[in-house]
Amino acid sequence: MSNKETVNRIYNKFLSVLLEDLNDSSKCSPGLYQVIRGVIQDNKELLDTLPNDSITAVENKLASSVPFKFTSSKAV
Repeated sequence: MSNKETVNRIYNKFLSVLLEDLNDSSKCSPGLYQVIRGVIQDNKELLDTLPNDSITAVENKLASSVPFKFTSSKAV
């Protein structure tokens, strides 16, 4: 197995575990959401290939289970 294949397997496992943790309310923490945000940020180019239904489902899951409120702050 090549290094690239190994890294891809690790990354896929990492994503699977993140999704499992997102479904477990005892594991949902600001840190988990920070990690998920980072993964999304790192893979923005892939978002265009995802079906809108999938994106909406994830957004709804996040909105219903986030243990804290997102606020917007304006720079003064």
